[in-house]
Order: sequence, then structure tokens, then C-alpha cells
Amino acid sequence: MDLPPECLGLTESQLGVLARQQVTTRLGRAAADAMVRSGRWEPLQLGVYRRLGGARLPVQAAIAATLRSGSGATLTGPAALSLLDLDGFPAFNRSVSFEVLLPPGRRVSGVSFPRRRDPDPGRAVMWRGEVRIATPVDALIESAPFAEELGVRRLRLAHDVLRWRGLLKPGRLSDRVAALAPRGPDDASLLRLLELDRSEATGDGERELGRILCRFDPPPEAQVWVTPSRRTDWWFSSVRQGFEFQGAVDHGTLTGRTADASRDAELRRQNIRLTYVSRADLEDPTTLIATVGATLAARAYELGVEAPRLRAR
Repeated sequence: MDLPPECLGLTESQLGVLARQQVTTRLGRAAADAMVRSGRWEPLQLGVYRRLGGARLPVQAAIAATLRSGSGATLTGPAALSLLDLDGFPAFNRSVSFEVLLPPGRRVSGVSFPRRRDPDPGRAVMWRGEVRIATPVDALIESAPFAEELGVRRLRLAHDVLRWRGLLKPGRLSDRVAALAPRGPDDASLLRLLELDRSEATGDGERELGRILCRFDPPPEAQVWVTPSRRTDWWFSSVRQGFEFQGAVDHGTLTGRTADASRDAELRRQNIRLTYVSRADLEDPTTLIATVGATLAARAYELGVEAPRLRAR
């Protein structure tokens, strides 16, 4: 037995994962039993399955754990940031840690995934199908306990991207920490985020460059491996165009410039272009925006695709 379009659409929105209870609610127990017996579904958790033939995605484990935890459970932590397409947290190419937050009165036993009582069960959430996902600010705060695994730089980058996209205002993080702090206010990684939260600025040249580039729609991705051995600071995938902050330490020496030339030649062979931006360029943002727009338009014309467009302020 195959499922009707309604259930298959839900499966697709949940990245290939479906709970037996979701089928039971829509079609009844007999249909759910037939689905399980059909041999077309692989169990991930008790009562939660992955559709065979589809992509095997590491993040499916987080989705399955949330569905296994029942109605009202919320996915948070780094996996939540990845499902929200937040730069630095790729959803589809490697495992990402997560935590499931349980509503009041819910107990889930016999499982190995991390879970705890939700400190704010009435929180606003986002959705993938019927999977509750913590909002970006909450997910960022609740990713702090994973800083050793992730690296503080990735958390800082996530904070900056939320700022650039207008999803986080200065001071907002501090307001939420009191309710959501995963391990208390003395957590070192959380304190680092709060230091950023109290400042209007977002730091070094790479982050300043990102603030300008993120005015284009769709915005670029940060710290992307465009080849197995080459990474760029900011990447517009639709036009295969990268932007790199040209810091004096990394790029201002003869050795650095030689390395840049070697990288540029390698990327050009794969039809990837890279533009360097200096501190002086950042000091004239109007001219820089015009230059970026022209660069993206030229690449779009070359590839026969639509160029990212500058958003109004």
C-alpha cells in the first residue's frame, strides 16, 4: 500500500520522516498498519519511520526523535538552527547535535537522545510539517551547551547572521536567557553570546562584510566549502560567486597573495569566482554595494540565471 498525496506531502515536508500516529490520525489504524507492513518504511524510533528510496539525511534523526516525543515536543539546539537554514549549521551533509524539549507531564523512556522539560512550553515555534522547531533566537541560546563540539566561532557567526537578517535586535538575547538558559547564567559560551548581545557592533571585517552582503536576496551563505579543499567567507550559490574579506594578516603578505592566486586559479577551473574585499572597501559601503551588485549581475548574465537583488532598507 502506498500513502495518499496528503501523507506523502507531510513526509516530504518532514524530510522523509513520518510517524505512525500521523497516518492513524488521517487514515485510521488499518492504513497505518498496512504502511508499516509494506516494507517501504525503515524504523528510526518507536512508531517513527523513514521512507525508503529517499535521501538519508543526518538531520532525520532529530526529526524522528521529536516525533517520537509526541505532540508538544520541540526540537532545539544546533539541529534546529540547521533546519532554519542558518549559516554555519548545514542540515544535509553531516550530523548535527540536538535536544528535544518535552511539554509538562510528558515522559519519554527507552530512548537515547537528549531531552529535558521545556522551560517555556508556551514559546513561539516554527514548523516543518508537524514538527515543532525552536525559533532562531531560542535555538541559538539552547545551542550554547554544544559550544565545545561546535566551536565558539560558529555560535558567534549564528548570532551575527541573525543580526544581519533582522531576526535579532541588540538586547533581545539577554531578555530570553533568563527563561531559556540551558545550564545557567554562568555557562561560558552563553556569556560570550551575551557579550555580543550588549554591543551594537558585530565585530571583525568578515562580519562587517556579511552585514553588507546580506542586504541581497537571497542572502549568501557563510563559511561554505565550495570544493573539498577550499572554503570562502561568503557564498552566493546561485551565481557561483564568493566574497572574501582581505585581512592584512591572511592576504597582505607575498605568501598570502601567492596562496590567493593559487586558490583563484583552482576555483576558476570549476567555474567559481571569488572577489576580495579590503578594510578600505568596507569604509565606503555605498560604493561596495554597487560593486557587489555589478559583480552578481555579471555572473548571473554569464550563467544565464537570475541575479540576487538588493533589498530596500
